[in-house]
Amino acid sequence: MQNLSHDYDPRGPQSFSPHYHPTAPLPDQPSIIQQGGDDDTDDDDSSGNKPGKRSGRRKIKIEYIQDKSRRHISFSKRKAGIMKKAYELSTLTGTQVLLLVVSETGLVYTFTTPKLQPLVTKPEGKNLIQSCLNAPDSHDMMLNSNSNQHLVRKKKKSVVKK
Repeated sequence: MQNLSHDYDPRGPQSFSPHYHPTAPLPDQPSIIQQGGDDDTDDDDSSGNKPGKRSGRRKIKIEYIQDKSRRHISFSKRKAGIMKKAYELSTLTGTQVLLLVVSETGLVYTFTTPKLQPLVTKPEGKNLIQSCLNAPDSHDMMLNSNSNQHLVRKKKKSVVKK
């Protein structure tokens, strides 16, 4: 049985303050607001690639990352991001949230609001999660189901033709 105790704690080492916004200026610092002008060439793709000139986030293709090290780093960062989003969603809207993230190695990470906590702490909930993880992928099951339905239709047509 997998360990389901890797819960997300928003007050943990990566504490998130609801009043902190990383791009907002601090109260003691003057805010610098740039007005759009002729010298703004960040959005201009015709200027070519300028090394060191890029600011902001780069677009990446959403595809499987072959390099195990890069894949693990991406998993860790994105897991933290989605956990933070789940916490923010529940805090801002008062909704009940249950988030399960399962790593490649089978470790289960959870974020739950108090009402949904029993789903991941009680044995029945743990068993349900484990049975879902042990089941074959639903995509594979759908492919097999569709091919089986196709074979059944062929057999029915051949029986009708005889």
